[in-house]
Formats: sequence, structure tokens, C-alpha cells
Amino acid sequence: MGAILIPIVAITTSIGLPAAVIVFALFVYHKRKLAKYHVIEKAIESNASPEVLDQLIATIDQESSKKPVMPKQRNLVHGTILLALGLSFFAMRIVVSSPEDMDGVTVTGIVLTLLAVAKFVIAFFIVKKDS
Repeated sequence: MGAILIPIVAITTSIGLPAAVIVFALFVYHKRKLAKYHVIEKAIESNASPEVLDQLIATIDQESSKKPVMPKQRNLVHGTILLALGLSFFAMRIVVSSPEDMDGVTVTGIVLTLLAVAKFVIAFFIVKKDS
């Protein structure tokens, strides 16, 4: 009986737990947005001045108009993170006492390092210069 439950629990938790986290994050985001709209609604009902209403509406619009990150900067950040991850996998391969068991780690390190190199190529050669 236990041998049957292990795969079921593993599959359920590996899919269900991330889904629950995403649903919870969306729920919290929706509640915060709804609370802001209720504040504006109450301000309208209490005959607040137009200046106050404009300020409240501007706070909601401010969240959606965050300053965009330049593509070159974004690719450099992603490339640096991937390079650090790839090199850490290579370092783990060197540090581990039995390297013959670390073939998957080596391949993962190579893939992450190549992704980092691709991000650097995109940042320096493909993306147009920042204005």
C-alpha cells in the first residue's frame, strides 16, 4: 500500500504545491487591487475633492507604469546569474569526492554556462545600444 502512495503523493505535491503558491499570490494581488478600488469608491461617495481622487487614481496607475528595464541590462543580469549557476555546478563537480556520479551536474553546468554566453552575446551584439 505504501509503495502505491509514494508516487501519488510525489506527483500531487510536485504539481499541487507550486499551483497553490501561484493561486495564493494571485489571490493576494487581487485583494490588494480590490482594496484600492474600494478606497476610491468610498472617496467618491464621501464627495472628496477632484484633486484627492486624481491622487488616488494616480497611485493605481503608478503600479502599472513601472519603469521598464532596458533589454541590454536585463540580458546582462540574466547572463550573470546563469554564469554564476553554471560555474557553481562545475565547482561542485570538482569538490565532490566521486566525480563519476556527477555527470548530470556537469551537463547542467555546461547548459547553464552556454545559456549565459548566449545572453551575453544578445546583450553586446544583438540588442541595440541603449539611448
